[in-house]
Amino acid sequence: MIYDVDSSQVQSFLAKGQLAQAQAAFDTFAWQNFLALSSPADANGNPDFNVQKDDPKQPRVWEFLREAGTVFLPDGAQPEPWDGNSRKLAAHVKRREVPTRRLWMTSLGSQKSAQDTTRLDESFQAFTGPLVDLNGNWVRYEVLINKTEFDYIYKNELYNLDGQIVYTAKNPIQFPANDGKNAPGSMEIKLAWKQLAGNDDPSRFFVRQAQVVHYDAGSDGVQKAGRITTETMGLVGMHIAVRTQSAPTWVWATFEHVDNVNANPLETDGKGHPRRPNFYNPETPVAPVNQLPPKNARTTSGAPLTTWAENLTTTPTQVLQVLQVPGGTEAINAKYQGDLKDQGSVLQYYKLIGTQWPTSPNFPAFPGGMLFGTNNSSAPESIIYKTPGKVVPTYLVNTTMETFFQLGNQTAGPLEDDARLPSGTVSDSQIVFGTESCVGCHYSAGAAIGFKTDLQGRPVLDANGKRIPIFGKNANSGLTGSGNYSWLLQMRAQAKPYKAANAATAPVKVSQPTP
Repeated sequence: MIYDVDSSQVQSFLAKGQLAQAQAAFDTFAWQNFLALSSPADANGNPDFNVQKDDPKQPRVWEFLREAGTVFLPDGAQPEPWDGNSRKLAAHVKRREVPTRRLWMTSLGSQKSAQDTTRLDESFQAFTGPLVDLNGNWVRYEVLINKTEFDYIYKNELYNLDGQIVYTAKNPIQFPANDGKNAPGSMEIKLAWKQLAGNDDPSRFFVRQAQVVHYDAGSDGVQKAGRITTETMGLVGMHIAVRTQSAPTWVWATFEHVDNVNANPLETDGKGHPRRPNFYNPETPVAPVNQLPPKNARTTSGAPLTTWAENLTTTPTQVLQVLQVPGGTEAINAKYQGDLKDQGSVLQYYKLIGTQWPTSPNFPAFPGGMLFGTNNSSAPESIIYKTPGKVVPTYLVNTTMETFFQLGNQTAGPLEDDARLPSGTVSDSQIVFGTESCVGCHYSAGAAIGFKTDLQGRPVLDANGKRIPIFGKNANSGLTGSGNYSWLLQMRAQAKPYKAANAATAPVKVSQPTP
């Protein structure tokens, strides 16, 4: 696996004003990572160069990465060391047997059983809701991290909120970058899986069998775990984020299945049927696009509708790709897809959507809102330079993972970061065009810096009896508990069980008025 781009070559391109050539270097780096991660693995989790034919049943390199749910455990428990998980997968390799994945319909930050080692991280897209394919089935997601990132989290006890608070009191969080050509930098990947039905062609997908736990609602509208089915799942999206020496703001690449939003109907599948997109129905051209389904389920009886139930959310999402893949990226796609076609690899049916990277790593981020002392918008600089490093391109989304952020014309505030304003309030009302940015979103990620107390210094508990964490976030300067571009610390880690030392430190419920 290639650990970084050739920085001297990239800087030479930039010095000559050849941004397209520099972008091509990062797009090539993205493809190299995608192919290495998707390669058949040996017993150590490295690409197996002895495999002469791409056997789809052989475990892949990315399957040796750790699923986030096995790192961030209920009550902040210590996860199993890296080697324990790797030994289990090594046994599958020796038997030339692919592990069955277990996909749960659960949301970010929810409690999960520590015994389930391969399952869905998120039932919903980040900060929104479910994506429904043309067959009425939900897309499933999972997040995995490599050993470099795992070791850093494990060593510093960042897998629970208590450990984060201790660490951030003395240190900024800085995930390791690559050590030249000797060791890889921290890496996170996110996968999107589509449940294959009778009208799908499995020969065009990277396929895995999975046990899917469905969350349905009964007559009371309460969402709860229910039926478990074994399904054939096809890969439709992959995010790859890696921290490198050339990119302290990480390199962000995203891949999609070629048929996600467009397909050639002149081609037919094995049954003679015209090909059709996975998430766009050309027969309903006037249907609203990229629309989040209305919430239709509750977490407890009589509570407001705050979530979605799978059995009540079956209307397909009409997905439109708002920003097209750049021409230079498409040229690189064609090269790799042609080579993969010659090899007979199913990976020929995937394409790079784009790669984000910093053109000037030390360039500062620009704050959002209105310019100080004026009524002038801080846009466009606050959007183009939202994150440090003069990152290009400004926007990058995967239609299977950020469907509902593809809004087009909108107020500038949310693109700059309105995360901590009251609902319905924007800091900048200037109308601009926008979708979403991988790095722009992850720049907002924080780590725990403390627990909420009342005016008497007593811990405040939420409705579930858990202490309420206070999270830091990014900043244009200073140490404010930044999560260093990883949402896992904020969205997945839990607190250890709290035991009051005495009556004076006994916790109070959040619903209880404080003096």
